Amino acid sequence: MKPQKISGMLALVITTALLMAQGTPKLELNISEKKVNMTAAERSGKTAIVYRPGDVIHYTITAENSGDGIMTNPVVTDPVPAGTAYLPLTAKGRDTAVSFSINGGISYQNWPPTYLVKDADGKETLREATPEMVTHIRWEFRKALAPKERKALEFDVKVK
Repeated sequence: MKPQKISGMLALVITTALLMAQGTPKLELNISEKKVNMTAAERSGKTAIVYRPGDVIHYTITAENSGDGIMTNPVVTDPVPAGTAYLPLTAKGRDTAVSFSINGGISYQNWPPTYLVKDADGKETLREATPEMVTHIRWEFRKALAPKERKALEFDVKVK
């Protein structure tokens, strides 16, 4: 008896059934911001919250696996908001490795990020990036994210 080809539809049904048996993870992100140094009027709600140079904003990203399968190796990347500068050593998240980009999210480094500069003689020197140079922050989860599990990822910025 010759082996027969299984139709594309049947193969799709088999694949879908296997995926359903294992569960499907789904990462949902919720981002909230809070001005750290609010005035008394802003805290009381008497005036709108206004951001001025020097104000500090605390961001919290809640990452939740809203699916029914285990999510392995999730990674969350967030750009630093325009008009702000990252405040060093404020990025954190339990069971995550945090890294930083100074080139628009192309590559990531641990804190402090560094870059090469050539002097007039062509000699390369390694320099530490300033907080203003950070363009993106990345959190790589060290542990799988179980269904319905949430993790808080945080960082602060200063308004330029």
